[in-house]
Amino acid sequence: MKGLYSIGETAKLMGISVQTLRYYSKIRLLQPRHVNPETGYRYYSVDQFHYIDRIKYLQNFGLSLAEIDTILTDGSIDILLPFLEKQKHEYIQKLKRDQETLDDIQWYIDYFKYIGHDSFPDVPYKLFLEKRYMVAVPCLPDEAPADYYIRLNKVKNSKSFKTLKYKRQFSFILDFHNLMNKQLRPNYLGTFLKGSPRIQSEYILEIPGGEYLCFRGRILTDQWNPAIASEFFRNGSKPALVLANEYEDNLVEYSHCMYEVQILVPND
Repeated sequence: MKGLYSIGETAKLMGISVQTLRYYSKIRLLQPRHVNPETGYRYYSVDQFHYIDRIKYLQNFGLSLAEIDTILTDGSIDILLPFLEKQKHEYIQKLKRDQETLDDIQWYIDYFKYIGHDSFPDVPYKLFLEKRYMVAVPCLPDEAPADYYIRLNKVKNSKSFKTLKYKRQFSFILDFHNLMNKQLRPNYLGTFLKGSPRIQSEYILEIPGGEYLCFRGRILTDQWNPAIASEFFRNGSKPALVLANEYEDNLVEYSHCMYEVQILVPND
């Protein structure tokens, strides 16, 4: 028939499947221009190609077929624009989430590369670090490590804390005197937050910015030496804050992994 195209021809011309066109007809989104009463063959007109193209275009924006049906049935730009604004907002939010995930991936890459296989555990160095925040739980005297790890996870996964963004790294807050005597008796176990928290809690600690004397060591073993830090602070004020940040070098075992010890240098 002049000016009409079979469902197969239409599908081929418009780059969609015959099954899709049949589904459009089933949900009454787009009916064939003509159906042969004897054969049941379906035919589409050239002006319907415009509608098919519009459906495909709007689907690419993430609109549902039900939303597209509402738009095309009304035919008004005033109906279309709010749907497009809604999709724009959703994609902006998705871009933000994707960027956050990309940042997390890069942080994790940097985390595993930071220490490296050629690090020098006996060489101290200084870092200036900005203010940070940590979610942490106290480590009770004579408490088994498994207990405070469990308590930290309970806090992190509680209702108020679950929405916070964490870095995948465990950190100890240590006593300087115990550290110098190679006694690993942590005061707190925590993990750093990404940015400042939106809530206040006894489990959220503010880690002050400033100059930190740093050294590296496998502090869960005997294979480390605090003498360099002890000598640095021998004639001055003893620091009030000592952190030990875990840096894993494998995905199987952590008891021998390297830590970066960060000691806040007093201002005097």
